[in-house]
Amino acid sequence: MLTSRKILIVEDSVDLLDLLGEALALLGWETILAENGQDAMNKLEHDLPSVVLLDMGTPEMNGIKLAVSLKAHPVYNNIPIIAASGHSGELTRERCLALGCDDFISKPLALPELEMRLTNILAVARRKAIRATDPMNLESHRREPRSRGAGRRRVA
Repeated sequence: MLTSRKILIVEDSVDLLDLLGEALALLGWETILAENGQDAMNKLEHDLPSVVLLDMGTPEMNGIKLAVSLKAHPVYNNIPIIAASGHSGELTRERCLALGCDDFISKPLALPELEMRLTNILAVARRKAIRATDPMNLESHRREPRSRGAGRRRVA
């Protein structure tokens, strides 16, 4: 179940990568750092994160190729991806979501906003895991709300 607080950060700016790693570690995250998509794929072979923070403009294997590879992979396809880009226009956001990314955050990153998005991503992952493993699936056993006065006609 992908509900731990382990994050793979893929960022080509070494200074920003180190800064994000330190900041998220202070917030209780275990961090895995990668400078590009190929480095990220290599690190995934040894360690499985609960979320990926993905700079879309990394060299060698860019964020687009990495996102597509992760979503097509049988082991990695359920790991939520937060795409990050300095090109924050709606087209970029829509494109990232269409690629299978679960969220988008524009650069420069604001740590409180990133923390909120990470918390939301984990909450969604927990709900999905519960629905998938709970024998009394909450969605299928939810009772329909009863309306008051059902069957009675109201006179206006």
